[in-house]
Amino acid sequence: QHFTMSDIKVHYFGATGRGEQIRLSLALADKPFTNVTPGEDVPGFIAGCREKGGNLTTNLPMLEVDGKFYPQSQAASRYIGRRFKLYGSEQDAEQAFLVDKLMDDADDFRAVGYKCCYLPSFGMLATKEGVDKLLEETIPKHLKNFERQLGSQDYFLGTSPTVADASIYNVLVDFFVSFWPTILADYPNLQQFCDRFAAIPSVKAYLESDQKKKNMSFSADLLPKE
Repeated sequence: QHFTMSDIKVHYFGATGRGEQIRLSLALADKPFTNVTPGEDVPGFIAGCREKGGNLTTNLPMLEVDGKFYPQSQAASRYIGRRFKLYGSEQDAEQAFLVDKLMDDADDFRAVGYKCCYLPSFGMLATKEGVDKLLEETIPKHLKNFERQLGSQDYFLGTSPTVADASIYNVLVDFFVSFWPTILADYPNLQQFCDRFAAIPSVKAYLESDQKKKNMSFSADLLPKE
């Protein structure tokens, strides 16, 4: 099926955050999409997404395909993987498990990334002492775990990328490299993986697009000063 930008939409704030793994998964699938952001009416946007997505809690980020709505970032990314054949070999339960497991590993690390942020308006109240402890103890464990699982492979399941690679690239680059640009210096395989993933033509086109650049990104400015 041929898709246009009006067929696929990502409903989320004008920021990377949890919506970016969905965008990267779509870029990997080479599927054009439109970002739908709240503008000035944030409460109305959230209420509208809650009505469309059906969850009584949160529906952001939310994927829309052909007028159908898919809330929850992990589930939406997995849907993209299954629909566009980015889930490893078809009908291979072991590979599907690895994709799911790697995406959960990435989400665990993403949660650590949010713990590094000082952004009171969003309830993020990290302290410098807490972040220093994460840098010393927790963050290296996650990086070593990803480096171990990648090994010398091009991608985490071998020679072809999956939505798990999109999710891992997102957490490594959009969170931790954005906070600390040299954090992968001691993890050369991970650095090479990130460079390799970013060079995939459809991903490269997205990363260089205005669509990507206009979204607010994480940076060292969000780290606590005290």
